[in-house]
Amino acid sequence: MKANITPPQPETGIADDVLREVWRIKDELSAACGHDLNRLFAEAREHQRLSGRPSVNLNKPHPGGS
Repeated sequence: MKANITPPQPETGIADDVLREVWRIKDELSAACGHDLNRLFAEAREHQRLSGRPSVNLNKPHPGGS
């Protein structure tokens, strides 16, 4: 599913520059995966796995919790 939505045209300012950069990166990541959300998340999970850094898994029960 292609969801290439153009962001609203912000006023000038640092926060606006940050938003434009976030939208640009989002569009690049989406295009790199053929705008396939399942593929995007599969690649993100693989990247996380290969990084060797710990991550949160909300599907696993919390130790000592209910």
